Amino acid sequence: MAAANTTLAVLQKNGISQDTYWSRRILEMIKLEKSNFVFSSLGKEVTIPLHEGTTSFTARRYNHIPYDNDTKHRLTEGVPPVALKPEAQKVTGTVNQYGVVMEETDVAADVHFDNIKTIYQPELARHAAEVRERNIIDSFADASIYVAGATGTTADDVTAATVATIKDFRTVALSMTNYNRTGHSKYNGKFVAVVHTNVMQDLLDDPVLVNRALVPGQENGPIKKGSLIKYELYGMYFTDSLILPVEKNDSDVNVYTSYVLGKNPYMVISLGSDNVKFYDTGFKADKSDPLGQKATFGYKMWTGAKITDPMAITAVLSASGYDVAADFTADNIGRPAAQN
Repeated sequence: MAAANTTLAVLQKNGISQDTYWSRRILEMIKLEKSNFVFSSLGKEVTIPLHEGTTSFTARRYNHIPYDNDTKHRLTEGVPPVALKPEAQKVTGTVNQYGVVMEETDVAADVHFDNIKTIYQPELARHAAEVRERNIIDSFADASIYVAGATGTTADDVTAATVATIKDFRTVALSMTNYNRTGHSKYNGKFVAVVHTNVMQDLLDDPVLVNRALVPGQENGPIKKGSLIKYELYGMYFTDSLILPVEKNDSDVNVYTSYVLGKNPYMVISLGSDNVKFYDTGFKADKSDPLGQKATFGYKMWTGAKITDPMAITAVLSASGYDVAADFTADNIGRPAAQN
């Protein structure tokens, strides 16, 4: 425990508390985790100021100016046209507080070789990033639904043969275009498909993609090293995520959910600019712990998400020929079950 006290003394000497130091480190690590949790990077980030008496944020989505007919929009000399009034849809999202607390005993601190707090610092950052990512995905419950192969409208319409193809995602992007939606503003105005990792394997087997690779001058490889986008195909970007939903339907088929995103489909909401904070109680004696045998450390944060344009996000439901959840178990692939 002496090392921890020395570290705290050094930090305090420089006017920085231990909690502030660790909070900054965790925020830095969360930014690095964004390459693994893609939805945090694809939404519009908004912040609710502190001390405003609210945990809600209201965004406005302004409607397109509709085309009526040539006669109505044609100007007549000396006659002012009828003025149109701006129309906006209000969308309100809220934030909730999340956190994790870890416990360490004085025996572990005094005896173990490892510094538990240092080991768990990146894990706390990864956990915070995952909580934010899953919160975003949960907010997509009202997204439009497309079943692969246009074979239905609900998860129960998915059969084991309902495997997604490149055409399915192109069809969804085309539908968005027909509703005057454009591609994602962060990626050159192109639509972004975030697919389950298993579904990505289905797409790589798609004969359309395999044949395209044989055409001189056609490229279907990674865009660039370090990019969260893995493939560009037919004017769309494709990337994958392992934490997208997989749920069994009434026919006991694992249904995989992927998403196609256009421009500004949802917002990611925070409360305050530094909304992830680290806390460390240290080994302090009090009534509940008279000998100071336990210390706790962890993080808490405010986060939320909300769809801002339902026509700019569509869920694509499918089965998968790489149904790892069902097929790859410790028994049938000859290796031990994965450890937590």
